[in-house]
Amino acid sequence: MHYTSFTNARIKTLVESIDNDGYAVLPGWATSDQLAELKTFVLATIESAGNGYVALTGKESMSDSFLYALGSSPVFIDLCQRIVSTATGRRPVEQGLHQVLRCLIGEGGQRESLIFHYDSYVLTTIMPVCMPEETDPGDLIMLRSHRPLRSNYFFNLIDKMLVDNRWMQRWLKREYAAGSDKFTKIRMLPGDLYLFWGYRSLHTNLPADPNAVRATAVFHYDNLHANSTLASGIRRSLGLFKPRRPAPVPVPAPATPTPPGLQLTDSLRE
Repeated sequence: MHYTSFTNARIKTLVESIDNDGYAVLPGWATSDQLAELKTFVLATIESAGNGYVALTGKESMSDSFLYALGSSPVFIDLCQRIVSTATGRRPVEQGLHQVLRCLIGEGGQRESLIFHYDSYVLTTIMPVCMPEETDPGDLIMLRSHRPLRSNYFFNLIDKMLVDNRWMQRWLKREYAAGSDKFTKIRMLPGDLYLFWGYRSLHTNLPADPNAVRATAVFHYDNLHANSTLASGIRRSLGLFKPRRPAPVPVPAPATPTPPGLQLTDSLRE
């Protein structure tokens, strides 16, 4: 990583870019050597999952890669903290990032694409590792700043329920296919870091070439409802009906993925 510190002026510029354009970019977040190492890690991860779609969640699942150190980087955490503080007027106390490595390939990758959703975290950052170069890369698309920051988890839940259903998903897909100018489309490049308001923006990725690998490292910061008693109660209630199973391992995506808002956990999607 080339970046070692950020001035207040740079932070302000990044926030303004996210507010005005929907996103900001920090070019060259990973070096060429770091990218090469990550690509090797991604290919090994896909192979171990049966050469299909796989998502790794949490820093520990990436302990054999550069992503492990990146998720604990004081520079990265300070950057996210100051961006959120500048934008919201409050200083988050979180000292870590929630991270996911998404590897899209084959039919599983197709099923896990074009599913519009809101994140649970205020700030979402994405660093592409592998992107199809000659065919469909799976661009990021969004309706930026589509909702406010909710002070109550109940209203956040309502937002997600209104989106996480087949009728709204079909309508959003039709709107995008019809060429609506409300959508922001972002062509991402490997090694660059893309920042946007994941909580406020309704977003997804377009389907990528199923014969190529599209891998992205996603880092979330500032879970707005982490201390919600309602959210905790719902998770506990769902846990009563959830059968015990062995510790999760990377496996291909199921034939019918669960809509992100109904998981009541951190989304594995961008």
